[in-house]
Amino acid sequence: MEKKITKKQRAFIDMYVFEDLGQGECAHRAGYKNPDIIAHRLLNDPQYEHVQNKIDELQARQRQRYEITFEKVAEDLKKIRDAAMNEGVFGAAVAAELGRAKLGGLMVDRKEVKYGKIDQMDREQVEARLANLMKQNKLAKVVKDVTPKPEVIGPEVVKPEVSEVLEDDDD
Repeated sequence: MEKKITKKQRAFIDMYVFEDLGQGECAHRAGYKNPDIIAHRLLNDPQYEHVQNKIDELQARQRQRYEITFEKVAEDLKKIRDAAMNEGVFGAAVAAELGRAKLGGLMVDRKEVKYGKIDQMDREQVEARLANLMKQNKLAKVVKDVTPKPEVIGPEVVKPEVSEVLEDDDD
């Protein structure tokens, strides 16, 4: 007897097959509490073979609908690369070759998805995270001096007195 697909599993499957999202994000949007763990299980655990079979079936339909096969895409990218090289458009040739490398699994785009929002962090956490990001990306701290500069009138420097500043505000 084949297992039935639950509503959450169906949502995961649909997002995984039809949307450009990572597996963890699909599980998160489907409503799972531990999305990365659940996504891995849904895609790899024999207990969820019914989910894996449904994904395979839908992906096969997608490939057939758009005539997308590994061989066809690789050949098209090769043609694009060769045409770009002949025209001297090396940027397009490099992009096509990178596409072929990704298709063949030689290169992988990595995306890191973090859950949580900045408005859920306190000031210390935000400052610590910002400092960490600046350190990771080798960014220097930018400190802007906003101290007012004294006015120069003639040869001597005139600094406003505190009482003068307060008197001006009362006018």
